Amino acid sequence: MLIKLILTSLLLFGCCQADTTITLKEFVKLIPQWEVYDDSPYTVVGDNGAAYGHYQIHKIMVDDYNRITGSNAVHTDAFDPKVSEHIAYAVLSHYAQHIASTGVTPTTDHLLFIWNGGGGAWKRVENPVDDTKQENLIRYKNRANLIILKHIG
Repeated sequence: MLIKLILTSLLLFGCCQADTTITLKEFVKLIPQWEVYDDSPYTVVGDNGAAYGHYQIHKIMVDDYNRITGSNAVHTDAFDPKVSEHIAYAVLSHYAQHIASTGVTPTTDHLLFIWNGGGGAWKRVENPVDDTKQENLIRYKNRANLIILKHIG
């Protein structure tokens, strides 16, 4: 029963209105649209050299992916869009399962905060902190939600 609940919560994420949903797979496919310019090459580097590829993946995310999946990916693998998509899906799926296990239904806000702020940032959705990181997470969420709403609109 718990597995069904977790899988169901992974499939549906509330966004900005009660009647709007987006699947985790759709969410992951949209990430490059708010991370990089449309015409960016696969080798795009951002965040002062720390973020690789269309998904702008940091080494710590690759390390997290390896821990979660038992893989041996290296940071430069993030330049491959298919590998990056797989990393994003695996990591976000893992954290969505964790969020659901705490009794909280994962939302796009949780996923956006994780993607931008790390695995523990999802807690800031329900418990915001008055600091620069929170301001950055909100700014990131607002930018991404424009694309998400356009997609589901």
